[in-house]
Amino acid sequence: MHSTDHDRIPTRLSAASFRAKANLLQSRRGLENIFARIRRYPQVRTREFQTEIAQSTTALWTDPTSTELWYQRGKVQNLRLAAARLDRSVVPAGAVFSFWAQVGRASGFKGYVQGRMLQEGCMIPAIGGGLCQLSNALYQVALDAGCEIVERHPHSRIVPGSAAADQRDATVAWNYIDLRFRAKQPLQLHVRLTADELRVALSSDRPDNHGGVGAESFSSQSSPPNTLPIYSDHACESCGQVSCFRADGHLTHLSNNSRKAFLLDVAWPEFGRYVGANHSLEDVLAIPMDGGRWNRRQYAWPTQGFARVHTAQLSTLKRSLMSRRLAAHGASRQRALLRASCDLAAALARCLDEQTDEVCVSQNLLPFLWESGVLGGRRLSVFCTQLPLRDLQAVLDCASQIHPESNTLGDFRADDWLVEAEAEALRHAHQVITPHCQIAALFPGKSRLLDWEVPKPSFERPAMRKSEPPAILFPCATLGRKGAYELREALRGMNVLLLLGGPILEDQRFWQGFNVEVVTPAQMQRATIVVQPSIVESQPRALLKALAGGIPVIATESCGLPPMEGLHLVALMDISSLRSAILKLL
Repeated sequence: MHSTDHDRIPTRLSAASFRAKANLLQSRRGLENIFARIRRYPQVRTREFQTEIAQSTTALWTDPTSTELWYQRGKVQNLRLAAARLDRSVVPAGAVFSFWAQVGRASGFKGYVQGRMLQEGCMIPAIGGGLCQLSNALYQVALDAGCEIVERHPHSRIVPGSAAADQRDATVAWNYIDLRFRAKQPLQLHVRLTADELRVALSSDRPDNHGGVGAESFSSQSSPPNTLPIYSDHACESCGQVSCFRADGHLTHLSNNSRKAFLLDVAWPEFGRYVGANHSLEDVLAIPMDGGRWNRRQYAWPTQGFARVHTAQLSTLKRSLMSRRLAAHGASRQRALLRASCDLAAALARCLDEQTDEVCVSQNLLPFLWESGVLGGRRLSVFCTQLPLRDLQAVLDCASQIHPESNTLGDFRADDWLVEAEAEALRHAHQVITPHCQIAALFPGKSRLLDWEVPKPSFERPAMRKSEPPAILFPCATLGRKGAYELREALRGMNVLLLLGGPILEDQRFWQGFNVEVVTPAQMQRATIVVQPSIVESQPRALLKALAGGIPVIATESCGLPPMEGLHLVALMDISSLRSAILKLL
């Protein structure tokens, strides 16, 4: 360090004096806030604020190879928590926004961890450190949106390349050093962390409102523009001052190794193979329950070789009991399952800590985890098990218009915020992992296509008697989304036996006039061909089983299968091509 006044080596006495002064200032500000009626504004999901008038994007990570990486991760964790308190906040016209009133005190009890904070001329580890990156961004968007700056304090040192170098910074310290601005119109704040960036924006409810650069107005609690010296590298681990009381070697136990967390729901064998081959001894597995231990095949993820396995058995039990009380299909079931996924996502997210750099998530948990903010600042991979909600609902809307008589094609649509949260998360995901060809094709350049697990042949096909009509197996429930309407029209006038692999969930008279028999999966070998012209299909297990047993299969690309021997693909909702394919195989 240099020998100037501002670079004096901190002592325990100076630190204690600083803390005492801060306590007094905090107490005084607390009393002032009571009389000033400083308040926290609600966070609202609304589509009223569509016009973005100011935005700021800054990098989360600086030097990932440095000894500071541990505390950079801590900073990002603190930003996640604060962003969750700020995102979607609506500030009324003429109201004063206060950073600390909106965020609250950054304490370890609330999950805040050690990050870097500038104090007494040094960058020191502190709970909640790093929040100034957020206050800097807020100050910049408030200026650009034309807000009146009521209170703003520059940093005590200028870090080269930082916002302070351009005098567009705003430091904060609970609660006496605050950032406050007054909105001239109703504004909504949007704060989001991607894997690499902090994005802050202000939007207006007025169309064609582009904001404007606001003139800064200092109050009695504001500081003048920054005229202090340029800050050099005075972090505790790199300043070289061994005589400072803070130089106690507190970083010797820290590791910069990357850690991955898997937040997963129902186990697919394809995803199980991926997890088994792509985890390390430091990784964490978070699943509903240990399926191997409790003999629950649907949760039988590989659990060996993880640093920790986190389960959410209470949430899983509640979902199981709820599912048994609901109908097999319908809007009420879909809404209940979404609520259960939300609860499970919150329970599994407790395994995440500030040192987790990468997360692999099951798709049904994705929108809830993204909306909560816990995925921000992490490299994201998604196990995709179905079409994204936006694409899925568009396909169902189209099918519902063609078959308005269906009870099931239009019975449920997810809320707009859920659709948008999933779409945004998938847009920022580093990798989309799936065995489903149709889903993988939606994400060119970042999809990883897994091989479907083809079962071993489990039956021998009996010889067909000449006196018997050929048997066509529809290996699923009678639902519009499974292609039931198209199959019914394609089979009209044919002398066939239709084997149904599931219940009739459309009109109970749906197959009236057809020779129909409901069968179990074990009776698949009776089928001459298997036909499933699905509009939507996630797991074509029955089709894979039929192909493994040598039974020809007719399906659409929606079934997600690659070209295979015995598989005949037909166009979606094309009755003519479906009928031709059936007649050809018969």
